[in-house]
Amino acid sequence: MKHKKAKKHKVPGSSQSRYVSLASLGDELRKKNPDMMKKVEALHGTKSSYTRIMEAIYDLLPYPWDDLESFEQAGEQIFAGDFSDAIESLKMILQQIPDCYPACHLMGVAYGCLQKYKEEIECYRRAIKIRPDYPQVYFDLAMSYWIQGKEKKAFSEFKRGVPLAPNFEAADFWLHFTIERLGRGNTAGKPNENGAAESRKAVAHGCCLLGISYLEHGLHIAARHAFKKAVHLLPDFAEAQFQLGSIHIKRLRNPKRAEKYLDRAEQLFLAQGDLQRAVLAHQLCRPGEKVSDSAKAADDWLKEGLRLQNLERYQGAIDAYKMAIKFQPNFVDAFYNLGIAYGSLEDSGVELVHKAIWAFKQVIKIKPDFIYVYSALGASYIKQGDYGEALSILTDALRLEQKESNVYYYLGMVSRLTENNEGAVEYLKEAVALKPNSVQSNFYLGLTLMELQRYPEACDVFQEVVHTKPDFAEAHFMLGNLYMDKIGDSDKAVAHLKKAEKLFVKLDDNLRLSHVRQILAHEGV
Repeated sequence: MKHKKAKKHKVPGSSQSRYVSLASLGDELRKKNPDMMKKVEALHGTKSSYTRIMEAIYDLLPYPWDDLESFEQAGEQIFAGDFSDAIESLKMILQQIPDCYPACHLMGVAYGCLQKYKEEIECYRRAIKIRPDYPQVYFDLAMSYWIQGKEKKAFSEFKRGVPLAPNFEAADFWLHFTIERLGRGNTAGKPNENGAAESRKAVAHGCCLLGISYLEHGLHIAARHAFKKAVHLLPDFAEAQFQLGSIHIKRLRNPKRAEKYLDRAEQLFLAQGDLQRAVLAHQLCRPGEKVSDSAKAADDWLKEGLRLQNLERYQGAIDAYKMAIKFQPNFVDAFYNLGIAYGSLEDSGVELVHKAIWAFKQVIKIKPDFIYVYSALGASYIKQGDYGEALSILTDALRLEQKESNVYYYLGMVSRLTENNEGAVEYLKEAVALKPNSVQSNFYLGLTLMELQRYPEACDVFQEVVHTKPDFAEAHFMLGNLYMDKIGDSDKAVAHLKKAEKLFVKLDDNLRLSHVRQILAHEGV
């Protein structure tokens, strides 16, 4: 295949790039002959835009290049819409330099433009494996999922990228850059008459998901900028109008601006036939307005919270549960799910376990016999490191109900953490007896038996784990070690270690993978 070579423009002393912008030359031409320069720009606008695009890529995806010619050639091919040729050019680079993450990333963009989403995602995953600390790759991965209609996965990737770019400006530039300048937003793979509208829609939805991601991390100003951009690009985007109004009420304390956006959201939801969301927008906009049926209003907000929680939008779910409690102050289900949502945010790195504990305690005050809340509260105390309180609340639970497996599981965990392994075994055996297919109860029972040097029993338990969940890499790893070092059955050990090796490859768990391979190499396998 014959490729068009890109021209080099050397920059003396430049370590970042060997290409110069055409801006200085253009400025001189504009001064001497502005009319002529307009004609030149009309004829060569593509090259000028392309050069600026490559400069942006060099700035945002820095790499110690020895030769930029091949990479620039691929960039020019993407800009020209020759995506298949670009992919071949980038493959040649990666054959020579396997750790060249900008080539992986750009190849993903090219595959995306061809609607080859599986290959696109593989490229981004490869880039992340090489260099996981830059946000742009997560944003492109998120947009690939969004274009495929996988909004939950898209949101998850935006959440991963946001801590690396807590200001909206970086994400804003990159979304426009890849979607509009590189043509990623044209789902047909080539610019068409609806291309601008498609790109605008993609950027708007990306900004909205970004805004919700910022909220998950408590970045309210960045969230407002993202929602505002989404509304600017797509004024009829009901969700963006709703989110912008909501943040003005709940975070920025600006009810006048909130009213403008929430009224618009209400109208748009009504036009779409989404009556429930329209009602929610109306109620959020008018918090002091009495409703004819407060129980129904509370139930509507509970359903909204559950919807958001299922989408892993925990901050939005928290806000919805609080609205449900506002309409029905002793709403057990709302308090319980509020605690679960706080705990989920805690798992994401936001320190809110104390709020989860408060919510669960409210449930116990309202309904002391609500058994499920005891295990949730016990788990929260464990997370907080307060093992005494965890033991106390879980023991109280046993006085109410002796057949709730989670209570025994968390009692087993508290016992392990307080170095009472004998007690842990008894509790975990009870948990397994009540729920035989519980992977987590069986796994920790196996670990505790190992620590007590009861190796044959531990093997039997881990066998149950892999029978229930054959792709549980850690359980295969434990079985391999047990059979190798404690039982003396090398054939079974190798079988489980090989299985663990394959699973750790899929999980990208390089530390465990290295350990497994060292053991296998030592055995000559």
